[in-house]
Amino acid sequence: MAKESRSTRAVTGPRVMNLPIPSTLVTNPAGTFVATNGWEILSNDLVYYENYFDLSAYELDDLTVIPTALTLQDGLPYYSVGPQADLQLATFDIISQERLSMQEVYDNYTINNGYPSSPSSTQDWTQLLMCNFRLMTLQTDFQSATLLLPATGGALGSGEATAVQKLWVYRILIPVTVDTDNLSLAIPATRFVAATEVIKEDELPYMMRLKRSYELATQG
Repeated sequence: MAKESRSTRAVTGPRVMNLPIPSTLVTNPAGTFVATNGWEILSNDLVYYENYFDLSAYELDDLTVIPTALTLQDGLPYYSVGPQADLQLATFDIISQERLSMQEVYDNYTINNGYPSSPSSTQDWTQLLMCNFRLMTLQTDFQSATLLLPATGGALGSGEATAVQKLWVYRILIPVTVDTDNLSLAIPATRFVAATEVIKEDELPYMMRLKRSYELATQG
């Protein structure tokens, strides 16, 4: 049961935060991708949605947020309409202590076969609290649309305790195909869920955590 901390205004104890991510339809009407519902485009190379969990109230009261379960609720189908036979869709679902560069994510994946916080990136492993990856490939069971199914995947995050003001949330899609002409992607709505424990740490561990957060924010 949550309890009021003696030395803070915020409430400590267990918390469950959620952040819904809207669906999107990615189309290519004139040789350039266009996405709906607030999703953004990095040329024709990467499609992404960026948001954050606001932890500023905890940070103001010098509280630490400890993740106990981080997940993406994602059960609806992914489709590619008018697909290329060689299409692969790399999908990253991320909760990060620092904001990410989409160009770096793209370059690291396509050049180094790496992921955010991998040795070839500028992120430390502890920076990425959650980093789930799936490679989606075509399953041709329908006449007018093609279902994308996971071919491989893995969980890569640290689940590290944090004292930052924001936890950045990303859905990142990298379509890999010889030609993106006439390619359309239908991506379902999802929801990030973060179950956490909010605690008041002793001063020294908390100061060391703030120091580490500053180092993560300024590296790279």
